[in-house]
Formats: sequence, structure tokens, C-alpha cells
Amino acid sequence: MILIKIFLLIILLTWLPSTFNPGFEAYSNNSQPPMGKSSSSIRAESRSTPPFGQPRGPLRESLRSMMQKQDFELGIIAGTSHSLTNIGTGRPSFMGTHWETTDLNAGLFARYHFHDNWAINSAFHYARIHSADSLSGEGSGRYSRGFYFSNQIFELNLKGEFFIPELLRNYPWDIYGYLGVAVFYHDPDLHVPDPPPSNHTEESYSNIQPAIPMGVGVIYTINDNFRFGFDIGHRITFTDYLDGFSRPYSDGNDAYFLGSFKLSYFFGETRMIPY
Repeated sequence: MILIKIFLLIILLTWLPSTFNPGFEAYSNNSQPPMGKSSSSIRAESRSTPPFGQPRGPLRESLRSMMQKQDFELGIIAGTSHSLTNIGTGRPSFMGTHWETTDLNAGLFARYHFHDNWAINSAFHYARIHSADSLSGEGSGRYSRGFYFSNQIFELNLKGEFFIPELLRNYPWDIYGYLGVAVFYHDPDLHVPDPPPSNHTEESYSNIQPAIPMGVGVIYTINDNFRFGFDIGHRITFTDYLDGFSRPYSDGNDAYFLGSFKLSYFFGETRMIPY
């Protein structure tokens, strides 16, 4: 829910500038300057005086705005993966994460920018997750249960990305939020004590599951061709079997989240704006 609120806040930030400052938007679309000002006066206002009294030209736009409104990039992913299941954690939520179970996440992605603030991203992730009841506090029911699991996840997703408008200038950073759909294959390996608890039974479940990826990220434009970024994304799933079993009174479906460092190569010619 927190990520959904952040995503809605980002969209609100886009709407506010155009609502309260329509004159600037009109002028930026090559119409007449606002309030009858001449273009020369507008340029003068955009100048500032740095130390030692050296004049500076108009502020340049961020590197992303210098590029074509439509561009394409391919990249690689490397990062971390984290499980949120009934084994080891007291609750399948971010606050119940045991950081000792951090594992690896790797993959590939492609992104297509079709608008100043919107992009489509498709990615493939390979992630490993695991946890153990021994990470719960001694004396707890989970600690005495003694379950352990590991799992491998192969995920293919499609996400819509919303980039915060370029409210800050002279910084090659972009901040975005995303929401999408995903399908993943998993095959958990569950280890139980011998003999197993009397209430434990083997259950059947599907290895192919849908998920809803959502998260936030940041991108740094290195130069005309390379970009480096990081995002953290939560996966809402519709299964309680990421750990290989489900309790009779489970407190929700299992989930996982990924922390991903990304390096991408931009394809296409850039259109640099003089400054």
C-alpha cells in the first residue's frame, strides 16, 4: 500500500505544475511568452551569476530532456532478492524481512520511452530466495518447528513506468515509479524435520504463478549512450507456496522483493540542446 501511495503522489506532482503555472507550459511549447514578456527578458531571468562574477548562460535541461522524446535502451540487471513467507518471518511483509536471507537476483531488461514522462519496461529476472525457522526467536513456535526452504524464481514482467517531471534542472537524475504484471515459474525445496510435525501434509500447487510488480527507481545518465540505475520492487503474488507449504490459518499470501542495479545502453541519436 505504501508503494501505491508513492505512485499516486508522483502522478499528482506531474499535474500540479501544469495546473498552477499554465503560462510556463504554454511558453515551453513555442507559443508567446507569458504575461507579455519578451523572449529576451525570459532568457535574462534564467541567468545567474556564479562566483567571481562570471556570467552563465541559460540553465540547460537535464540530459534525459536533451534526448529524443522516443528512445530505446537495453540493459543488464544484478542485485538482491528477499523472501516474505511463513518460514522464518513472523509476517509476510517488508517489516518482517530477515536480511540474513538476502540472496541473488540477475536479469535483462528493455525500456521504450514513448513520452517525456512515460515508458514501457519488460524484464526477465532470475532470483533465488530462502529462509529458515531458526531465524525466529528462540522459544517461538516457528523456531521449534524447524522448517527450511530454498526456491528459484524465473520471472517475466511488463511494467508501465512514470517519470517525475523535470522540476530540477542541471541534474542528470530521473526518478520514477512503476506498476505492471508478471508471470513466474518457481520450484520450492522444503526441508522439514524427521519425523515431520503431525499437522504437516504434502500439498499440490502450481509452479507457474501471476504476480503484480510495483516499485520505485532512480536513473543516472552517464553520457549519450549509458545509463545506470537502481530500483526496489515488491511482488504481490497470489500463492502461499513460495516456501513449499501453507498453514491452515495463514496470514496472507507469500511475496518477495528485488533490489536491482541496472546498466543500460541507449540506442538512437541524441538531440543536444545548445546552452
